[in-house]
Amino acid sequence: MLSLIFMRRISVVVAVVLSACSFGLQGIPKAHEIESTFPNKPIANELPKQFKVVAFNIHKEPAKTFITGMKADRAVRDSDLIMLEEVPRWDDKCSAACDAGKLLGYYAVYAPTHHAEGKDIGVAILSKSPITSARIIELPWNDVHFNAGRRATLVVTTQQAGRPITVYGVHLENRLSPSDRKRQMTPILEDAKRQNTPVIIAGDFNTNPFYWVSHWLPLPTAGHQATVLEGLVRSYGFDTPVAESGPTHRYIGMKLDAIYTRGFATKYFGTAHARDVSDHLALWATMSSKPVPMREPARMANGHSVAAAQ
Repeated sequence: MLSLIFMRRISVVVAVVLSACSFGLQGIPKAHEIESTFPNKPIANELPKQFKVVAFNIHKEPAKTFITGMKADRAVRDSDLIMLEEVPRWDDKCSAACDAGKLLGYYAVYAPTHHAEGKDIGVAILSKSPITSARIIELPWNDVHFNAGRRATLVVTTQQAGRPITVYGVHLENRLSPSDRKRQMTPILEDAKRQNTPVIIAGDFNTNPFYWVSHWLPLPTAGHQATVLEGLVRSYGFDTPVAESGPTHRYIGMKLDAIYTRGFATKYFGTAHARDVSDHLALWATMSSKPVPMREPARMANGHSVAAAQ
């Protein structure tokens, strides 16, 4: 009986995963440069001391659909900084992130990562405050046999409470086992470690609770992949403030999305359904600047004042 229940659960998992997949390798976008959309006048010159961050996989929905869902949900309607995944762009038209930027009056940058189902799909970052720089980090390739696509992380700089901050919008590959997921995440953490600014790393990390045999057969693991990735993140000196968020996917209780930080204090966090416009829930966190560490009092050496070592 137990083995029958186990096999039924595995069948459900495979069905959920495959239903979202397009068989075959996904192509490279014809135009893979960063797309930027800026308002005539910013909503704010900088993000405030306390602000709200949202990570939302929009499941290839157009801007009007997911914006309507977010505006209907009080938990995320007042977002200051939004990281989006599975953002579509049809032909050479404005992406869903570009359209969302225009609808909201936000700064928006979009990086198409692969081409599938007749459209580009990528990651985006929207901000109430000006985005002053943007770049892409190419991530290690994983051939997962079907629905395999190029993965890249979008990195931007904006201003918050009188200081620049570095923000990473992430979407890792599906159907990876822990070692492959850590390998794909490491370039992001190495880059973030080198920044001398506060850092936010957020998005869809696809941390499912399985070990994948040949990237297609899921076997439950003793430890959730989210826990494994959180350990890696903390080893680089970053915080995992939303580790207790619970599921971020509407099916079979998977915690796929996360927000990692350095230099911020996270006060509140949670998930929002946003009218269930996506198969993911919107993950949000309200955070604020951590106080700048006080310098130690100067000490006297040979009659001269010497600043204490930092």
